[in-house]
Amino acid sequence: MNEIFRNIPAGGTVFNSITVLIGSLIGLAVGKFIPEKMQGTIFNCLGLFTLYVGINMALGTKHSIAVLLSLVLGTITGEIMGIEKKLNSLGDILKAKLNAKDSGFTQGFVNASLLFCIGSMAIIGAFEDGIRHNPEILMTKGIMDGIVSVLFAGSFGIGALFSIVPMFIYQGSLTLLASWAEPFITADMYSNISGVGGLMIMVIGLNMLKLTKINLGDMLPGLLYVVFITMLF
Repeated sequence: MNEIFRNIPAGGTVFNSITVLIGSLIGLAVGKFIPEKMQGTIFNCLGLFTLYVGINMALGTKHSIAVLLSLVLGTITGEIMGIEKKLNSLGDILKAKLNAKDSGFTQGFVNASLLFCIGSMAIIGAFEDGIRHNPEILMTKGIMDGIVSVLFAGSFGIGALFSIVPMFIYQGSLTLLASWAEPFITADMYSNISGVGGLMIMVIGLNMLKLTKINLGDMLPGLLYVVFITMLF
């Protein structure tokens, strides 16, 4: 299967999108048969695992100060740009156009989009696919995302399915840009990107566990800041 998607442009992202589509459809089909209490239990387990993944990623940081500055500057920029509000608005617009009555549509769309897009696997996997035409990392991520999408779709509804759109654009764009970005991406950059992404993944886990209510969308510019700040270090 690896060889099949290796020969497809942005094949890793294509595979990732397919797994999320299948997982979401399964979640929509069986979600209503899962008791609400059990859904809450599964979702708490998912939140704990997400927190664990974030901690592991964050521990790979090379320059803690660079990560901190990137997170602060990124969050300030995101709040000024109103990224979180725009993400929520996009979910509401899709909900209105589709006449979706699911109250969790926007929450499912935003949470799933952020979870599937943020992290070292999405970034490094896209670059690996673009530079070496090796989709293996994104295919591994795709299997993980497919499992997660079952729970998201079962808990939030059809909003999780539409997370495919930003994920495909995000990962596909990174893959296409990877060919000329290779000379500029160093090992330290990969590590610090993983650090910032790991902290953001931790936020998702904490929010899912309802321990915090942090506007994660506003932090996204930090993933760009960390590249330039790492260059200074």
